[in-house]
Amino acid sequence: MSPFLIRIKQARRQTLRRLECGNQGDKQAESDHKIYLTGWIAHTRHTNYTSRCSVRHAWQGKIRPPNMTVEKTRQKVQQQKELPTLTPSMQRILVACEDQGISQTALAEALTESPTITARILGLANSAFFGQRSGVHTLPHAISVLGLVTVRSIAAGLTLSGRLDTQNCPAFRAEYYWLSAVLSATLAQRIAPLVAAGMRPPQDTVYLAGLLHNLGLLALVHLHPAEMDRALTAYAADPQRTLGPHIRDVLETDHYQAGVWLGSKWHFPRSMLLVMEHRYDPGYRGDHWPLVVLQGLAARWANCIIDGKACFYAEPEAMQALGLTEPMIEIVWQEMSEQLDRIRSVAAAFSSV
Repeated sequence: MSPFLIRIKQARRQTLRRLECGNQGDKQAESDHKIYLTGWIAHTRHTNYTSRCSVRHAWQGKIRPPNMTVEKTRQKVQQQKELPTLTPSMQRILVACEDQGISQTALAEALTESPTITARILGLANSAFFGQRSGVHTLPHAISVLGLVTVRSIAAGLTLSGRLDTQNCPAFRAEYYWLSAVLSATLAQRIAPLVAAGMRPPQDTVYLAGLLHNLGLLALVHLHPAEMDRALTAYAADPQRTLGPHIRDVLETDHYQAGVWLGSKWHFPRSMLLVMEHRYDPGYRGDHWPLVVLQGLAARWANCIIDGKACFYAEPEAMQALGLTEPMIEIVWQEMSEQLDRIRSVAAAFSSV
């Protein structure tokens, strides 16, 4: 029997035991009964990843049962019309981007369905970051400059993020968001080959996972601009308290959970959903844990570099698990710090979408 069902049955037994003792008004009995009902209904009616995830969070006390605001937020993220769907042309682009064996010519042909993405890719290839002295004027040339894996990731990121409107939330800083995302992706891509053999994440997944790891924040800003404006303003005034609690104050959920909901609606691979949900936890050792832990390290270190910290701070538990050493990371940290201005030019392609 799964641990999930065991905990449901334990809650049921505790409820019955208290009721048999005459404690019908006992608040703990009522709470246990709610957990039992919530867990059982979710287990029997909702077998998809996000339902299991929602119930697990309910067990941990991170969100309220499904009849509260958090359930309305989940429904809004996954079901309602406010969240854009992907057009057929966008779906074809994503299929092409997910094809690990696609050729440069075939990828270029797929990307031409979106003039906006084509323009962004060409702009990136001509940016200072890639240092091309002669102009890049065609998609095949741009793909050869940027690299097939990078173009697939960037095109997928542009396709997905372009569906979310963040302009109605004044406190949301698109430039900072995308600089953090691009630097996280670049850091993760640079560190991945240094991870111990046998646990090294697939190179094709690393950059895109870094680019989209915080997509739940965009979804909440798109769906709840006023509430997120309050949360982001509060975070700016009190940065010692992490962003998640500020968001939960106004929405009773957070950007981690919203990312999982959105990713499930858009059929992200399971590894991506786990990155979105667990990247903040350096002790995570569940499915796809090397990718999840790597992305968490990259995201935290990226923000430190953006904030101007000259020296990296070690995270011994996560680094040791991945086989990373301080000298390895110090070299990468210095490289990324020196390239920060160039990385801004890449991030600008996203923030101007």
